[in-house]
Amino acid sequence: AVVSTQSTGDYLAPFLARIGDPSTMNNDLAQQLKDDCLEDLKQRLIDMANLIQGRFEKETQQLQWKQNWYQQNQTTMTKEEEEEYVSYCSEAMFKIHILEERLNRHKELAPQKYVALETRLRSDNRLTEYLN
Repeated sequence: AVVSTQSTGDYLAPFLARIGDPSTMNNDLAQQLKDDCLEDLKQRLIDMANLIQGRFEKETQQLQWKQNWYQQNQTTMTKEEEEEYVSYCSEAMFKIHILEERLNRHKELAPQKYVALETRLRSDNRLTEYLN
């Protein structure tokens, strides 16, 4: 079979396994493996961005809801309830800030991860001679 190293760092292993671990490689197969591997990474990067964005939006909505609730109830709140509200807002703002930083970092690193994988695929001994 083309793949003899089934180590944890073998990014091609799942894609080779899908096509039955072929014993020979050709240009079309090498290109398909490269494309599939890159498309999989792209989808995982998009999924991660969507997950972080969703969490960010959820935290922001919850904070807005709590702020609206506070506006409606602030005149009848006890000191303890006000302290709980302030504590909640502080924690929520912290979470929102962290999620915003995570999303920005993810957006910054995603293209670099894609290029790094493309470079690794182009220099992979199993594909090099078949890729342009």
